Amino acid sequence: MSGVGGGAHDARDPSVERPCGGASMNPRVTTTPSRAAEGRSVTVEIAAEHVAFDTDTITVPAGAGVTMNFENRDDGIPHNVAVYTDSSASRVIFRGEIITGPAEVTYTFTAPEEPGTYFFRCDVHPSMNGGFVVE
Repeated sequence: MSGVGGGAHDARDPSVERPCGGASMNPRVTTTPSRAAEGRSVTVEIAAEHVAFDTDTITVPAGAGVTMNFENRDDGIPHNVAVYTDSSASRVIFRGEIITGPAEVTYTFTAPEEPGTYFFRCDVHPSMNGGFVVE
């Protein structure tokens, strides 16, 4: 992905460590702060590549403001990140804009107040999914 003139918005914090490499990379999500505290914020990094997310679990504090930096690395393929109460995807917590890769977008939303395991997925490719854990 080109860094200049590519048309993709890169609002990522350069001080946040990110994984490098191809499809064999280990899934990573970076959150700050790591302990739940009402009124706090958390930043999550997630990427889609080869029609798969680079993690199957996202963990955030209950009630936190979530900034999710989503990178779609799949050339010509649309993806998004959406969070639901469960895998039926019938009750939306947050639904991010669908972007066609390669592109990046920053989503912001508030995590549920109630701790538990929720569900995230790509609405275009529902087999791309995982647990959205609220602590």
